[in-house]
Amino acid sequence: MLLTAMPSLAWAASLSVVDDGGETVTLSRPAHRVVTLAPHAAELVAAAGGLAHLVAVSQGSDYPPQVKTLPRVASYQGPNLEAVLAARPALIVAWGSGLSAEMQARLAALGLTTFLSEPRTLAQVLSNIERLGVLMGTRPEAEAYVARLEKRISHLEARDGMEGDAPLPVFFQLGESPMTTLAGGHLVNELIRRCGGEPLLSDAPTVVPQIRREALWLAGPRLILHPVAAGAPRERWKAAWRARGGPLASVALVGLDPDPVSRPGPRSVEAMAQICHAISVQRAAR
Repeated sequence: MLLTAMPSLAWAASLSVVDDGGETVTLSRPAHRVVTLAPHAAELVAAAGGLAHLVAVSQGSDYPPQVKTLPRVASYQGPNLEAVLAARPALIVAWGSGLSAEMQARLAALGLTTFLSEPRTLAQVLSNIERLGVLMGTRPEAEAYVARLEKRISHLEARDGMEGDAPLPVFFQLGESPMTTLAGGHLVNELIRRCGGEPLLSDAPTVVPQIRREALWLAGPRLILHPVAAGAPRERWKAAWRARGGPLASVALVGLDPDPVSRPGPRSVEAMAQICHAISVQRAAR
């Protein structure tokens, strides 16, 4: 399934786009000094062809590997304004939900241009890459990267999609104690559906609902996915789940690489590949 074009490439000038907060972001020249205030933002900038333009990032930014050596100007508590100013950014890329209205106003008062990034779907991830390419003057590189991602997405859907079968019941376990999942509008549930699964217990009004084990058993999962590091942490999670016993002890358990599945960015397609493979294996075992 091809992704539909996003309407957000709204041009008000040669270097003007609308960000995910609905604000028009306009630059007089391409941004060759870019600061990111969230790990997913650094990945989006790099995918858009702007890796060489990144001058500072946030704590937790570790991909691509080249960003590990860049100065850290923000934490999960917010940006360090002095450090941000010292980086002399032509463009700041921030997580919309992670930047308060007060901080947005302070950045604007300092004459700093901010692009709010909060992709909630695969289409919005691709649109973020394209729009950042416009602002950095790397539009050809950004569009080429998006084309490769679209091709990969189409390939995964064609290979691992539903093919007329009923969707596989899949539970995405976010937290372990208490056990939580993600509500229906989250990107991970789109990935599950694109791969031929049906995300269970994801219709709660809260973003991160707590799930009782009894409710999960009644939902009848065939597969449980959980973002957890490979190796010992993943094996401990599986062992703890099996140790509980009961009817859920025999459900298939698959760990996912945490960063690709938790950061809405170019590696969301890697997360999709992992999810599609897990669902495909379980569907074949029916």
